[in-house]
Amino acid sequence: MDDNGWNAGPADTSTETTADGDSTTEHVGFLERLWQSITGILIGLALIAATVWGIFWNEGRAIGTTRALNEGAGVTVTVPATRVDAANEGTLVHVSGDLRSNGTLADSDFAISSNAVRLVRKVEMYQWKEEQRTETRSNAGGSQTRTTTYEYSRVWSDRPIDSSRFRRRDGHENPAMPVTGRSQTAPNATLGAFRAESRVVGLFGSSADQKLEVTDAQLTAFQRRLGAQARLNDGGVYVGYDAANPVIGDMRITYAVLPEGAATVVARQVGQGFGPYQASNGREVFLGEMGAKSAQELYKHAHEANSILTWILRAVALLVMWIGFNLILRPFVVLADVIPLLGSAMAAGAGIVALALTLVVALPTFAIAWFWHRPVLSIALIVAGLAGAYGLKLLGERRRPAPRRPTAAPAPAGLGGQQGWPPQAPAPQGWQQQPQAPQGWGQPAPQQPSGFLNVPQGLRPGQQ
Repeated sequence: MDDNGWNAGPADTSTETTADGDSTTEHVGFLERLWQSITGILIGLALIAATVWGIFWNEGRAIGTTRALNEGAGVTVTVPATRVDAANEGTLVHVSGDLRSNGTLADSDFAISSNAVRLVRKVEMYQWKEEQRTETRSNAGGSQTRTTTYEYSRVWSDRPIDSSRFRRRDGHENPAMPVTGRSQTAPNATLGAFRAESRVVGLFGSSADQKLEVTDAQLTAFQRRLGAQARLNDGGVYVGYDAANPVIGDMRITYAVLPEGAATVVARQVGQGFGPYQASNGREVFLGEMGAKSAQELYKHAHEANSILTWILRAVALLVMWIGFNLILRPFVVLADVIPLLGSAMAAGAGIVALALTLVVALPTFAIAWFWHRPVLSIALIVAGLAGAYGLKLLGERRRPAPRRPTAAPAPAGLGGQQGWPPQAPAPQGWQQQPQAPQGWGQPAPQQPSGFLNVPQGLRPGQQ
């Protein structure tokens, strides 16, 4: 790279090792940055195209799910949980009854057992985690200095972190996890007289699980498997010497169960059990919650979940499209970055322009997607909007006051019946009133009221 940073070859890299991690500095030349930004245009176009497709897919998914739920709500039949009626085969049924395990679930590794519908073992290990943070600094001439700092922290994780991929592995090795988490479901679970297979139990999310505490009698199996440092801690098992000061390799093992109790399912009756109901548009209806609830409650919650997911995906689509437009505008930022201050201003402007372009493209795409999937409703909304705007216009015109026309007011009485406005003020006492000037050529002078004397022009008051 020359003094001005015009380098199209590989970036110059230097590494600095600190007590907490590594710091890597890269010097990227102007031509290399420009080439990377031009390549980013293709990525940006791909992101925008994928976002447009994703918007159509998400709106179609949301509308399809809504239609399936509405269709399901119209054909759902509430049946008692105490008896399986073969006449309801293939029907979308609403069943509320007692969920039972009909057996014992056991963790054979540690002799933990429970009469629960689901048994979950959660294992966490204290491990090293690598995090990286990149800072960039623009240089005169368009080159850029990128400093990437690799930092290492200790965290509890329920998944093994592969330390062999760390940039700095010395002193940051993670041991293998001797045991991992697992989940098992009662194979003979029932909901009233119906079978509740694992896919039915899966409808009841983890939020319904309750903590299962490990007892002193069960601790022996943990010590035999994991060593004498295994001890009870906060209802679970801690494998280590000091739970308040963990070290790399310490573990926490806890258990949770889905207890027996009332549960509700809306599903298609299949033999002695349940399965997904397929609506006419191909979408599935398969709902379940813990507790005795009505079918309307399950459908209401399903509609709410569908709405939340739809808005989350819409927000993600807007973000991805904004990133795509930023990548397309990136070459202009790189060109302006020859002067770092100008490059910063251009980057801020590019972000605003990218946001404007995102709204210009995304909002019509949402409208077209709605029109594509729901043309009748979209046309009805457009017609209703135009009709409403026209109605407001007519209402505004009717309420607007008519312009006033000037009218001549009648002269006050007492001036000899002379009409016209404004009236002439009476002459002071001792003065003689002069005749008014003619209103126009060829018009006679107005007749003077009786009692007034005509005073020749040029005479002063008091003269005859």
